[in-house]
Amino acid sequence: MDEARLIGSAELPRDYGTMYLFNQGEQFKLTTDPSKSGGWVTPASESSRQALAQIPAKIISKRHQPKILMSGLGLGYTLVELLKQVNLQANIEVSEWMPDMQEWHEGALGEHLGFPLKDGRVNINTLDIARILRAKQNRYDAIILDTDNGPEDLLFKENDWLYTFSGLSACFEALEPMGVLAIWSPVVSDTLKGKLVRAGFMVEQRNVPANTANTEQHVIWVAEKLQQD
Repeated sequence: MDEARLIGSAELPRDYGTMYLFNQGEQFKLTTDPSKSGGWVTPASESSRQALAQIPAKIISKRHQPKILMSGLGLGYTLVELLKQVNLQANIEVSEWMPDMQEWHEGALGEHLGFPLKDGRVNINTLDIARILRAKQNRYDAIILDTDNGPEDLLFKENDWLYTFSGLSACFEALEPMGVLAIWSPVVSDTLKGKLVRAGFMVEQRNVPANTANTEQHVIWVAEKLQQD
């Protein structure tokens, strides 16, 4: 097996440590602690991250110019799949506050993915997604949340708010009528489901394969705003 090769590193704010991007053969991996296997973002979750794009894209497929807000680039699985699923008039706003992450997607990682950031439908917003939602400046047909290691295992305290009742209510308000919020998680959370329902959503739990080998399952929470303005 090929050894992991360090592609780049990025210092995180407020003593959160360092984010590392490694390449191993045909695979790329992200981690904040190379000594631990559990904290890695790897191809082991590629299928579920693709499902995170496929499910909301299908729900809004009949919209002529859908506007979509995504939380971060990660390893690009969700963005690449989303570009395959939505029409040519779509606008995908990606909240990515890490300049290094964008640089990696414009460099070696982007080359591996086919340079999705060069697609005219993609726009990078350098604000944190919580700040975007709090600003209440735009409305979206879909919001896609995939932060840290899921709602139950958050690395950045700023993301805590997203999964509170206030944060989920802000998502509800930011959606167009009949819009959809999709949340990736490695585990089931009845607490999260309850807060989504209280925020006004119709909620469905979708269990999806984590990877092509189907050795593990992850959860996509599908929360639809059925309320008309």
